Amino acid sequence: MNKLYFKVLFFLSLMFVFNLAYANLRITPAVVNINAEPMALCENKYVVTNVDENTVTVTVTKEDWKNYSGNDSSVTVDKWLEIEKTKFDLGPKETTEVPFKVITEKNMKGSVSGMVVFTIDGGMIQVLMKQPIYITIKGTEKVDFEIDSLQMATSERDGEVYYNMVVKNDGNVHIRHNGIVDIYSRKTGNLVKSIDIDESFPTYAQDSRDFSGALFKGTDLVKGKYTAVFKIKAFDKQVTKSINFKVSKLGEVVTN
Repeated sequence: MNKLYFKVLFFLSLMFVFNLAYANLRITPAVVNINAEPMALCENKYVVTNVDENTVTVTVTKEDWKNYSGNDSSVTVDKWLEIEKTKFDLGPKETTEVPFKVITEKNMKGSVSGMVVFTIDGGMIQVLMKQPIYITIKGTEKVDFEIDSLQMATSERDGEVYYNMVVKNDGNVHIRHNGIVDIYSRKTGNLVKSIDIDESFPTYAQDSRDFSGALFKGTDLVKGKYTAVFKIKAFDKQVTKSINFKVSKLGEVVTN
């Protein structure tokens, strides 16, 4: 009896994993960014493809996400987002379009956002895929952010020098920064290396977020003293923050 129970349980577990691996959609765009004036109508659509080998039922719902706190509590995703198709079946490899409308209101300001949730019913399991929509209200933007803290350290695992940067957003719109890190020799003042910082996750209005990444191998720089100047920008604003560090003969980085 026990052996049979465990055999059945093992079989059901395999079926669960099999369905989980194949219950999937390809949804474009993955992220929607809209800049619109108050009282505007913006129309767009999702293109949804079933990459499963089986027919699935898809339900589309919406959730509130991150709003600038200066917006009234009545500004909810239910009021500004209309989705035309909320439930449909998709056969294997079949594609469909899901049109939607964003209608901004007179009292909206800064940025508001929401999540469009695609729930896939494959029979045994349900899989949720959430796609963010970010709305920036033109004419109400206040862009104000800074690098709140900055650290650098050498990884014992791979010898890479990594940074950790906390971006603090005091504005009323979400930002997606990019930028560059310039490394200068403190002995000569010469620029010795530049590293790009690619655009990444958003930092929401009145919030902070940690960002990390690899800069260079510690052995890429000769022993000496250096300054790393972090320059990040979003919208038309750029901020900088510097950190001094030393590189040992073994490529280990120590910050001042």
